[in-house]
Amino acid sequence: MTTSREEAEKRAEQFFKHDYHDRGMLKWAGYFLSDHTSALKQNKKDEAPEKLLAPQPLNEVSRLLADAWQHHLNVHLQLNQLQESEIIESITGMVIGFYDNTIGIQVSDEKINNIELDEIRNVTLLND
Repeated sequence: MTTSREEAEKRAEQFFKHDYHDRGMLKWAGYFLSDHTSALKQNKKDEAPEKLLAPQPLNEVSRLLADAWQHHLNVHLQLNQLQESEIIESITGMVIGFYDNTIGIQVSDEKINNIELDEIRNVTLLND
């Protein structure tokens, strides 16, 4: 009985060494239905890039951020940075403090972004 088991193991080893070719991700392609694929493509189309807002002078940016901080308002910031080629970088959150030329924006319960004032292109106050 051990000889037939040994032979089977040798055949399996031979098969996986020389005959079997893993197709990688191709073998999973059948799991994506055409409906699912078309829905994913439609979602990609719906994600339109954010409209580029006019740059604001530094004193206006500072004033709006101070108002947001005093009145506990959320803000939407467009930064002077591009993300993924031509999409403007933006952050939405609550101003939680100032230090020199840096502001702290709380974007979630656990995440705070520190942003230099000169990196901000535009501030929009949100009423929510």
